[in-house]
Order: sequence, then structure tokens, then C-alpha cells
Amino acid sequence: MLTADGDNTSKVVHEGDISPTQQEGRPASTASSASSEADDDDAASEASLHLNRDEDPEDGLTVKCEPHSLVWRDVSVTVQAVSRENGKKKRQDKVIVDKSSGIVKPGELLAIMGPSGSGKTTCLDVLAGRTASSKLSGEVFYGGRKLSQRQRQRILSYVAQEDTLMGQFTVRETLEFAARFHYGFSVTKAELAVLVNEAMDEMGLTHVQDTLVGDIFRKGLSGGQKRRLSIAVELLSHPAIVLLDEPTSGLDSASSFAVIKRLRGLTRRMHTVVTTIHQPSSEVWAMFDKFMLMSRGQTLYLGTAKGAVGYFGTLGYVCPSYCNPADFLISIVNTDFKEFTVRADPLELANHYTSSSLHTETKAQIESTLTSGDQGIQHAVAPRVEKSCPMMSDFLFLSRRNLLNNLRNPGIYWVRFVMYVGLCLMIGLMYLGLGDEFTATSINSRTASLFYVAAFLVFMSVAVLPFIVEERATFVRERANGMYSPIAYVVSHYFCMIPGIFLISLVSTASVVPLAGMNGFGNFLAALFVSLLTAESMVFFVGSISPHYIIGIALAAGMNGMMMLASGFLIVASDIPDYLIWLHYIGFHTYELRSFFYNEFSPIEHFDSTQFPSGEAVLEFFDMEDVNIAHDLTIVWAFGFFFQICFGLSLYFLHRGKR
Repeated sequence: MLTADGDNTSKVVHEGDISPTQQEGRPASTASSASSEADDDDAASEASLHLNRDEDPEDGLTVKCEPHSLVWRDVSVTVQAVSRENGKKKRQDKVIVDKSSGIVKPGELLAIMGPSGSGKTTCLDVLAGRTASSKLSGEVFYGGRKLSQRQRQRILSYVAQEDTLMGQFTVRETLEFAARFHYGFSVTKAELAVLVNEAMDEMGLTHVQDTLVGDIFRKGLSGGQKRRLSIAVELLSHPAIVLLDEPTSGLDSASSFAVIKRLRGLTRRMHTVVTTIHQPSSEVWAMFDKFMLMSRGQTLYLGTAKGAVGYFGTLGYVCPSYCNPADFLISIVNTDFKEFTVRADPLELANHYTSSSLHTETKAQIESTLTSGDQGIQHAVAPRVEKSCPMMSDFLFLSRRNLLNNLRNPGIYWVRFVMYVGLCLMIGLMYLGLGDEFTATSINSRTASLFYVAAFLVFMSVAVLPFIVEERATFVRERANGMYSPIAYVVSHYFCMIPGIFLISLVSTASVVPLAGMNGFGNFLAALFVSLLTAESMVFFVGSISPHYIIGIALAAGMNGMMMLASGFLIVASDIPDYLIWLHYIGFHTYELRSFFYNEFSPIEHFDSTQFPSGEAVLEFFDMEDVNIAHDLTIVWAFGFFFQICFGLSLYFLHRGKR
């Protein structure tokens, strides 16, 4: 339920804050004293958002979620590692996470720590359901139940270590789009503003709300500010379970403290928070409820953070006075370097933990939770708000963002626009007045210029590929967190690229046809527009399957080169060997070139040439005498539609946010 003051200026808070003992860091399961009024609110709560007056003037707009515990039992992840031994490749299974079990209850903050390569990020991926390894065993439960991916997306948000933000938008715009993707039309503009304002306040971003995120063309936020914005984006949906991979990476100590304090605030509102963290300060360490230590895939400790120092002290690893416990514990389990004077055997520590009463107690809590679910938790909060008209709202808000991105990002269209105009003016001036000449040499000039337009101008669409690969990371994050569907993303991109491509086609045609005196302005424009649309679709598909933009450029160049070679100009179709003639028919360059040639030569009745006395003779030489421009351009468009389908399928199957 949403409540707000009449002036809609109050900030977002959660109803049903729990007792002072919980605020001091006790687990949420002890907070049975949460007010009974919250239970009454629960019965009256609805899945949609609306505004109401609240008796407490301190309360503002409230987005609620149902608390969920997080349980994992005997989780193991094995991958196939490749090494070289005596010059030969050797494949062997490597255990990344080995039979890990644990539980985090609503109101608790768990910190997972360990040296680099200890398996903490993989463990977090398993908890988020983002592990694609075929050798994954064990079980993960949310609120005592196993959930499908769609169900997980409704209650869980994952903040990855890498920032995948679109640099052309301000902080406020980034958060507004994220909120719309989460809630669609279910929130009004006033409610949206309150949600965004709260998110900026929580992450200390209010003073940079109108600053661009930044990209290669413009400087924007600092690395630490981008990190905080990435967290704010995922917290907008107020998920019941929040998983964060290195949320303090790139932050100074003061910002790190502020971020963890915000996460600590979520636990006081019955959220379940799990984070990996690399080097927390002693002040940050003091805010952890639970602590999990890993090394080489082994769980060495899982219990209260306060009890960790005493636990390892009983094993002979005594933390020195005035030493940060986090630094000390990491140093004793780091086996990569010899500089540490006190080092432990991770396997020995793992065996000791497995046989300890601490592990037995954790197992008992797991079984108890799986038996009773979260029934012992006071459900002082309501289910998360449902998004109304999801497909339509996703398409509209994605389209708005894509159009703004196309306008603001110089690399997508504007750099190419300048290149196209410059090259096409050069073509027009190079072949100035060509249409008035009917000599034998003018035939060669016409065919060469048309092939250049059909081949090279279309090939230049590859310039957008780096930006597609860059934006793909944003799509993966947003899709994995359930913001929108791949089909809405693909359809939106297709419609939003039409205006830019049409503008490029129109100006390019106007720069070539009148100056060179070529025939059929309308057909020339249509052929160039449809060809560029298809080429762009092909580049989108290539960008979706390429691990890196350099590989994508090479692949797109190879595909374009193959189609150019077999298009019918460098070698006429009748001379192509039978075993390669299929290349002539599966390349869209063939049909666009036929359209350009037929448009130019079919109206010409006479040339001063014995070999080619007319335009019809030229077309017969290139096997293009029987051409229907509308039919061929429809085929070119069909190729583009095919590439868009492939683009959508590759996003759906290859980019699910799993590793």
C-alpha cells in the first residue's frame, strides 16, 4: 500500500518497523513484537499502489514486500578447468563451491568474505539462481520454498560487481526509467518522484541528480557514484531479498560505511540481505549480523560476526588487539602468498567447522525453517506491487529510453550521419553530372558508384556494434532482475532505429542522386533505407552473439564480405560455380544491388557502346534484366526480419544473466 502526505514531498519508508532490539542487530525472527496494527494493515493491503493520508506525519510513500528467508543446503558447483601439462591440454573438474549450507533470515545481514578465487561470488550467484553450470548440486529455498526464475524475480534483486549503466542519462532519469520498468503504469508521476527521491537520498546521490552517468564522449559520475547508483537502481523495487556482489568496490571508507549502513537499514525493515565484501573496515564489520568465511570453495565459518573472532581464537588463531577482525581472518586463510606469518590450512578449518556445534546448529535451523517456512515471522508487510499492462508499459518506456539514447549518444547515429553525408557528397561530386553522359565509360562509372553505395555504405552499419555490445550488459542486468521481457526489448529497438536510419538514407540519397543525375530518387531512397535497416538488424544479431565487440566486428565484416563477393557485380551470377551459387541467394546484398541497378539502367534506352547499346543490355550482362524492385526489397526486408528474430532468440537463450 502506498501512503503519502498531501503535498507528496515525504520520503519513502517501510511500514511495520520492528522493535528496538531488532534495530540493534538481532535477527528478525526475534521481532515477534512487531505491532499488531501492521497485521490489520496486511489484511487490508492491495497489490496496487494508491495514495492515502497517514496518521504519522513522519511516514511517507510506502512500498511493501513480504519477508523471505534464504536457505541453501549442500550446494556445490563444479566447473571444467583447462590447464597445460607437458605442452598438452588437460581438462579436469574443479570444485568452486563445496557442499555449502546456510540460512539468512529476514532482518539479517550476511557478509561473505574470502580471498580472491575463494568462490564467494559463485556462491552468491547460486543463491540468486544465476549459475549456468551443469555440475550444480544442492538446493536453494526462498521463504522455505523452491521458486522458479519468474517467482525469484518478484522477491529478489541482485547487484552485480560491474556497473552496467547507460551513460547518456542523468542520475534521476536512470532511476525514473528503472522505477517505470519495475512498476509500469501502477505508479503516478508523484509516486514515482517520491520513490526516486528516496533512492537518491539513501545512496547520497541527491546533489548529482542532474549529472550524466557519463560515457566515452562525456565525463560524468565518479566510479564510486556509479557504484551507489547501481545499488539504488536495484533497491527501487524494494525486494524482499537483496544480494550484492562487492557493493563497496571502488568506494572510499566513508562511502563504504554509508552504503553498508543503508543495507543495515533494510534489515530493520525485514529485508534479507547477503553481500560479498572484500576489505571491510572495522566500523563496517561491526554492522554485520552474520559472517561467512570461504577459501578454495570451502566454508570455514558461518555464524554471528561477533562470534567469529572467539571461534577462530579457540583454534589457535588469536586476533591481535586493535586489529581489524576482517583483515586478520582473510590473512590466515589466504594461501596465495607466503608473506603472512600466520596461515591456516583451509581444508583443516573446513573439516573443523563441519564437525562443530556451530554447523550442527545451522543445519537444525535449516531443517526447522524448511519444515515451518516463514510462519514464525511477523508479516508486517504486504506483497510487492504488481506491474499493470507489463508488455505495453515495457515497450513504451523502452522506446522512450531508446529514442533518447539514440539522440544523445553520438556513436549510435550522429557520427555515422556525418560519415554518410561526407561520403555521399563525395560520391555526388565525384560523379557530378554522370546522368547526362551515355558513353561507354559512363556505364563503368554508374556500375561502380552503385556497387559502392550498395556495398560500402551498407557495410558501415558495423560501426554501431561496439555500442550494442556495451548496452547488452545493461539488458542482461535488467532482464535478470525481471524489469522487462526480451521481446519488448527487441521490438522497441527495431522501431526506434527506423527514424535514425531513414534520416541517414534520406540525406545520403539527396547527396548522391541530384548531383550525379541518377535515376529514380524514390526507388534509390527505398533501396538504401531497407538495406540499411537490414544491415543494422544483422549487426544487432552479431552483437548479441559476440563475446567482445572486436570479434563482432570481424564476424560482421566477414559476413558482409561474403555477400558482397557473391552479390553479382564482382562476378556475375551465371559465372559463379554451382557449388557456391547458394551464396548468391542467401545474401541480402544480391537483392539490394539488383534494385539499385534496375532503378538506374532500366530507363536508359541508348548508350554509345557497341557492347552495351542500352540499359537493358547492361542488365542482361549482369543477369538483372528480370527484376521487380518491390519484390526484391521485400526480400531484403525479410532478411532483416529474420535477423531480428535471431537477435531475439539469442537474447532469450544466451543472455539470461547466468554464469
